[in-house]
Amino acid sequence: MRLYVLDKSDGTKIHLKQSASSRQELVQIFGSRKVNIGNHVYDINDISAEASENAAPAMALGGVVGVLGGIPGVIIGGIIGALLGKNADDEDKAKVEQFNRTTADVY
Repeated sequence: MRLYVLDKSDGTKIHLKQSASSRQELVQIFGSRKVNIGNHVYDINDISAEASENAAPAMALGGVVGVLGGIPGVIIGGIIGALLGKNADDEDKAKVEQFNRTTADVY
């Protein structure tokens, strides 16, 4: 999961280095509801989350490990890697949905 805000001047995504499971946690990390990012001040509730892409690396790793078992190993390793990657993606999407449902209502 990656956190971002939309740039107030051109609408592009600005990704944050910080990681949090909720906006309330971000308030604790930043120490305030207002955050300076670039040349603009954003409210914590302006920050959103998006899923990261994890399936491809897991599938590739499974395939590489499977090389030790020849062609069948590559196929089986790729399938196992894809399943592990899908599971990681599903977990990441659930975390994104949870984060985006939160608000920082503490003043």
